[in-house]
Amino acid sequence: PVIIDHSIRTNSSTESKKIKKYSEKLGFKTKIKKIKEKVPATNIQNWARIHRRNLLLEEAIKSKSNLILGHHLNDQAETIFMRLSKGSGLQGLVGMKVVNDWQGIKIIRPLLYFKKKLIIQYIYKNKLFHVIDPSNDNVKFERVSTRKLLKKIDNNIENTFTYNLIRLSKLNKKLFSFL
Repeated sequence: PVIIDHSIRTNSSTESKKIKKYSEKLGFKTKIKKIKEKVPATNIQNWARIHRRNLLLEEAIKSKSNLILGHHLNDQAETIFMRLSKGSGLQGLVGMKVVNDWQGIKIIRPLLYFKKKLIIQYIYKNKLFHVIDPSNDNVKFERVSTRKLLKKIDNNIENTFTYNLIRLSKLNKKLFSFL
């Protein structure tokens, strides 16, 4: 495991060390990588995503390994919705792939078909160590406001909107496989 410390929140270093300790207790050789560049005033999440991806790819290349990420079904719906709202083409509306190749590294997302709610239930049921990032509730970030909007829409139309976004992704994927 590679833990990325974005150095944005004051307690991020402490959280990273706790996660590392837990991971090593499970028998993993774990690294913490800090983003050392100055945090920008705007577009923080995109800045963090780019730096996180680069550090993870760098580690994967060094260790000649694949990259396994924890994106889930709700992340996929948010991604598709954000791309749709920005006028993405059909290929963008496929969303994230379960297995993708990036600069010769396989990126694998084994949780992409699972709702976040199920993952959280599993964590609590099995009393697993976890950290809750408070920035996931900060609506100044586009993904967080999208998440809250999708939740509202789903509550108003019986949880079908998220599934329709996922269905759109699957249909686009089929279309591209035929093409």
